[in-house]
Amino acid sequence: MAQREQHERVKRMDRWAGKLLGHKAVVVAILVVIAAASGLAMASFNSRSSGVSFERSDEVSASDVRAPGDASPDDADESSAKNSSAAEVYVDVDGAVVRPGVYRLKDGARVSQAIDAAGGLTTEADVAGLNRASKVTDGQKIYVPTVGEQYAPAAVGGAESGAATTSGAGSLSGLVNINTASAAELQTLSGIGPSMAQSIIDERTQNGAFASVDDLMRVSGIGEKKLAKIKDCICV
Repeated sequence: MAQREQHERVKRMDRWAGKLLGHKAVVVAILVVIAAASGLAMASFNSRSSGVSFERSDEVSASDVRAPGDASPDDADESSAKNSSAAEVYVDVDGAVVRPGVYRLKDGARVSQAIDAAGGLTTEADVAGLNRASKVTDGQKIYVPTVGEQYAPAAVGGAESGAATTSGAGSLSGLVNINTASAAELQTLSGIGPSMAQSIIDERTQNGAFASVDDLMRVSGIGEKKLAKIKDCICV
């Protein structure tokens, strides 16, 4: 009897072991499926991630992006070219110089440098009325008179330096006759440029000669202050 019960017990244990093995196979199969699914999900994620990375590589790089205040090398070259152009002036050097002509100088150059560019002074040059230390301006005419040639005082701030007068336009004292002077001769006066010189000529042509130097205030743009600057250099 005891042997039979033991035999039955062994059979039951075999059946449980078989069931456990069956459950274990199911569990293993489930784990395999889960692992496979996880692997596919990771592969898909990596694929999407790779795609995003690839698209970004085609976008504009940070080095190509400039802030509003940044300048590219091309911009710098263009700016440099503009500055270089703006830093040059042209002056007409005439009279008692070796090579009269129009010369290009750096902005801020002096009259002496303009004379040097024209080959220097001739032996007949008279520089007593020239301020060779003054700065030149763009479009300025620098006239160097010869010894014995009459000249008006050099213009202040600009239009011309030490320009000579002719006996027909000025008196023997070297003053500029505002009734007979040409536009170029009028421009030797302080503050009188091409436009103002033409206005003076138009005024005396249309309304008659100036009776006195004070009559120069008939010209639009010439007031007491401007007249005071040139009064000692003009006559009628």
